Amino acid sequence: MITIKNAAPRAILNGIKDESGRAPVYQPEARPTHMPHVFLFAQRGPLVPQVVVGDSLVSTYGAESFDYRSKYATHQTVLINTVNGRGNMMVAQRVVAEDAAIAALVLWADYVADDVPDFQRAENGRFLLDAEGKRIPTGQTVPGIRVRYEISGLEAEQDLHTLEPRVGTLVAESDGTQSTMVPLHAWRVSSHGSFGDLVGIRLSSPTIDSSSPVNDELIETARAYMYRLAMVERPSINSLPVVKETLYGDQFIDFTYKPGVINTKTDTEVSVDDILLQSWNQEASNGLPPTIGLINEQYVYFDNIEELLTKIQENESLHGLVSEDEDDLHMVNFIGGHDYNGTPYHSLIIEGPSTGGVLLNENSTHYARGGADGTMDFETFDRLVGDICANYGEGEYHFLDSAVYPQSIIWDSGFSLETKKKLLTVLGRRKDIAVILSTQDVSQPQNSNSEESSIAVSLRTAARMFPESEIYGTSVCRAMVVGHSGYLVNSKWKHLTPLTIELADKCAAYMGAGDGVWKSRAKFDISPANQVTMFRGVNSTYKKANVRSNDWDAGLVWVQNFDRRSQFFPGLQTVYDDDTSILNSMFNMLIAVELEKVAEITWRQLTGISGLTENQFITRSNRLIEEAVRGRFDNRVVIVPDTFVSEADKQRGFSWGCNIVMYGNNMKTVGSFTIVARRREDLEQ
Repeated sequence: MITIKNAAPRAILNGIKDESGRAPVYQPEARPTHMPHVFLFAQRGPLVPQVVVGDSLVSTYGAESFDYRSKYATHQTVLINTVNGRGNMMVAQRVVAEDAAIAALVLWADYVADDVPDFQRAENGRFLLDAEGKRIPTGQTVPGIRVRYEISGLEAEQDLHTLEPRVGTLVAESDGTQSTMVPLHAWRVSSHGSFGDLVGIRLSSPTIDSSSPVNDELIETARAYMYRLAMVERPSINSLPVVKETLYGDQFIDFTYKPGVINTKTDTEVSVDDILLQSWNQEASNGLPPTIGLINEQYVYFDNIEELLTKIQENESLHGLVSEDEDDLHMVNFIGGHDYNGTPYHSLIIEGPSTGGVLLNENSTHYARGGADGTMDFETFDRLVGDICANYGEGEYHFLDSAVYPQSIIWDSGFSLETKKKLLTVLGRRKDIAVILSTQDVSQPQNSNSEESSIAVSLRTAARMFPESEIYGTSVCRAMVVGHSGYLVNSKWKHLTPLTIELADKCAAYMGAGDGVWKSRAKFDISPANQVTMFRGVNSTYKKANVRSNDWDAGLVWVQNFDRRSQFFPGLQTVYDDDTSILNSMFNMLIAVELEKVAEITWRQLTGISGLTENQFITRSNRLIEEAVRGRFDNRVVIVPDTFVSEADKQRGFSWGCNIVMYGNNMKTVGSFTIVARRREDLEQ
């Protein structure tokens, strides 16, 4: 700021004062009310649960994962395909067996000091060739290095960075010295499974004459040779590979093995650890899922590379193609054996396929090895999912963090009875998730009438171990038990399937939109939308009156015949034990589950505020809740938030309370009808 000292004429320019800005507007993340947590065996993909739908589901886990005829298909695949077909977002979690393995690829150099043959050269330094296209020896030898490159996988559970040098297979012709084999660069595929064996790389050392010339100016500036790597994937073992483009659409990446190199023309890092994997992988940000490349882990054995470069430099510097300056060590091209002009080295012989070596050029693809899907049967899948739910929030993934894992429901698509009970553990860990169980174990024969009833009692008893509120004495209500099973119509899935799939489809259509608004036209508690449309061969569609009464008390949701051709759901109840409560309705229960999420989101928006009066704070809290629920639930409920500050809250100064009051309707299930006979003239009168 300029100080005015006297009246000397001058114009003082104070710059621009910006008063056009506004406070940042928070745009809430799109999230449906019905957001299932699903589990799958998969062809590929991360083990970290992902929020996916549509193309992101397929691109993350591979199309084959959702083919009913593939080895990855399970009863949850039916649920996933059904929900995804409605455009319903979900939290997907891939499970893998203990004997699954991740493919890897290691580049080794087997080299030995030896006298190598010298060859005739043209004035430009290139080799002269005979009529058969072979190099012409001069009859002399020069001190040099013979090197053979080899590609291998890794042993199970072996770390990329723990590989040790070992005795090689080359023998120096000059003195019989045995070669040394050292690891140079190791890569690991991004996910478990046999899919990894379809992933490969093309590693080369381009020149100025390559179809895509190397940046010779950058090489000179950085004093480091630029290598090139492309990643490829083949659809099957016998298919041709397809190049996997980088995040920016490039076919390959040029990099150097010299650490800390920056391209000053573009201000970009070009060293192997700074650019290589980053070109295909990107962490999640701004609500977008992470981008996971074919390979997402590597380890470079810099010491081994520099030792090899040093030995090459010692010999080649005598011939003038390589400087003997220590700072020029990385100007040595150990992969191609030539400088960036394409002039071949004098003292380096790279052994090719004739001696068991591999070619490292832009046309040679080298595939990872050792990938395995592991055991993929019903028992393994059932156990893995059961273990996840039994330890919900206590395992590797922080499922108690509802901001990161916003799932609202878990569907039982046919697990064993033991695993069904483990699914209920989730009720005790999170207040904002419902669990919908099926009476059918799809590994067993279709249930009889008595088995349906018996299993329903067992599941309701297990659910009662997780009361809704110990404070208010509210028993379990965020669970349902759905009876019956059958076979899907017009589907390639031919196995026995529970009717939870039918309900999941209806929920996805009604409350699965990403904006969180329920679609009135898809409500399914009225005819004909409550009819079964996806199944044939449904079991136990008739119950005697006393059986219906007992099953209702057991919390069972069943279907019965609507006419000679179809069945319908006569009532969609929870396992709540009070028929007069609105919490006995599936729809009200799911709204209450969503309100739990609204409450926590509102807290996130309010916590830490210190600039509001008590009345202003109460007004803001109520307004946030009203905005979060407005127009969402198909006019089924009236929601009135009541934020308050009690005397105890006032004393503490940092706390508040809120009752989110939900006014809903009871489910009508019992109709009493009387046939009254009257004369026609009574109507006329």
